[in-house]
Amino acid sequence: MSDDIIQEVRDTRAALASEFDYDIGRIIAWAQAQEAAERESCRQNSPDKALGITYGTPASPVVRKRPVRPAGVPAQK
Repeated sequence: MSDDIIQEVRDTRAALASEFDYDIGRIIAWAQAQEAAERESCRQNSPDKALGITYGTPASPVVRKRPVRPAGVPAQK
């Protein structure tokens, strides 16, 4: 790797640390909030949502009138 890239990463890390007064808890909370906002942004802009595509099994519109008994079990009278 280039020394310029390494220095840029170190400078960015130092700037973030000083912005949050070197409090690791605040840095982690900020990073998690950024990730959540990015996920939500991606979810809102997804082509599947625009096309109305959903994933998973939809609920069946068929409703059974009576309970189903296991195979081999005679019907009760």
